Amino acid sequence: MKHRLLTACFLASLLTPALASANPEPTAYDSRSIGMGLTGVTYLDQPAALVMNPANLEGIGKLGFTINFSALMVAQRAPVQGPNTQVDSGLGFGPLPSGFIAGRIAPRVVFAGGIYIETGYGSSFEDVVCLDGDVVGGPPDYAASTPDSDPPCTNLEPQNLDVSFFVGEFSAGFSFRAHEKFLLGLALRLPFSKQTADLYQNIGAALGSSFYGKVKNNLGGMGFPSLRFGFTIKPHRKVRVSAMYRMYSKIKLTGTTETALVPGTDPITLDAEADWNIPHAIHFGVSYQANSHLLLAFEARAQFHGAEKTGNLNQTVIATDPAGNLPTTSIVVPFGWQNSWSAKIGFEYRFTKDFLALRLGTNIANSATTGQFAQYFTPPPTPFMISTGSAGLGFYWDDRNDSSIKDKYRLDIAGLFSITGKTFGNEYIGTEAIIPGTSDTVILCSDDQVVRTGCPGNYRVMSFWASASFTLQY
Repeated sequence: MKHRLLTACFLASLLTPALASANPEPTAYDSRSIGMGLTGVTYLDQPAALVMNPANLEGIGKLGFTINFSALMVAQRAPVQGPNTQVDSGLGFGPLPSGFIAGRIAPRVVFAGGIYIETGYGSSFEDVVCLDGDVVGGPPDYAASTPDSDPPCTNLEPQNLDVSFFVGEFSAGFSFRAHEKFLLGLALRLPFSKQTADLYQNIGAALGSSFYGKVKNNLGGMGFPSLRFGFTIKPHRKVRVSAMYRMYSKIKLTGTTETALVPGTDPITLDAEADWNIPHAIHFGVSYQANSHLLLAFEARAQFHGAEKTGNLNQTVIATDPAGNLPTTSIVVPFGWQNSWSAKIGFEYRFTKDFLALRLGTNIANSATTGQFAQYFTPPPTPFMISTGSAGLGFYWDDRNDSSIKDKYRLDIAGLFSITGKTFGNEYIGTEAIIPGTSDTVILCSDDQVVRTGCPGNYRVMSFWASASFTLQY
């Protein structure tokens, strides 16, 4: 009994915050990139090229640095109060800062370092009553429930569901000009992560019953170093062809979970340990500098969340009671993510005076989430989602005391809006599904799940980006 209670507790505390990072397109490193539809693998030759494509650090003359701040705001809709209900979250806020510095250390070599956020997320559902609906289903007329009717929902007291998550990296790398038309780049990455949650979940599901309680989760940790490769080919003075490959990396997360294992008892604090995978990714693009004013970029990206050993099919959690009263146990948390891809188009026009640049872009991508394991903190599992608009402005200033330095000071601002949604019917509710990466099964959208997945209803996410970058380069 104690073993199963421990399992239920950690399933509740770790499933939701880990799933909250399923955004397949972060890349909030540079405002010019955001304004041009999250492109940049071909043309971005500022210090942020370290993470977009380190080969393009060759564009640094002597020295440069960039400071960027992006604000990610997310609003969600999901059937939180049971099948076919509709609940809107508050506006979640995720700050995504980054900073880079780069300098030429040899005629053909530029070295760079930086720190940045790969993925950031924050969201909450406030004053939620009747989480998951009636215990055995039925219409959400909770006030009409009587002792003789089916059991009503478990919580009539309003509860807040809060989740925040981010993955960041330290990085250092260099570019090498092998030929005037062929550039190479390499970067070493050291990832880190932090995830917190304050939830109300069905932590009794592992016992075959419905017993809900509060769970507070706090995890963080560092990963092992891995590499990023890039190259740029210049077949023509107006054309660049580039590609970037990011190796997978694993982050070791450790922390605590606070919850009551039995209703009505005082909460206890348990230790938790888990791994988080940053999957392999490739990014390819072609840019065309039509003239001194007009730049066009066409790019594609793929992230391999569905890889068997290096993706995000599931997560193994090791749970330990520091007091030694409960046994140590391993828990498999199902994700069921699939590989994600995106296609991007970016446009930039620099006006005659050279002081101002206008940027526009769009991005089409699929979601990493699958329908069977969609829940109320993940993006909907849509075939594709369209960034309905991204736009930005660039401002350039020269050094009046040194006419040989062009565009020494740069200020870039950008914004992006995306919306994606999907409505599910009863195709998954009550069906049996294999937990990804295992041979075990679970009944979807049922009391068997700590966090219900695959429930019918409308799932929608709206994301707003606002970003500003300042670059000094000479």
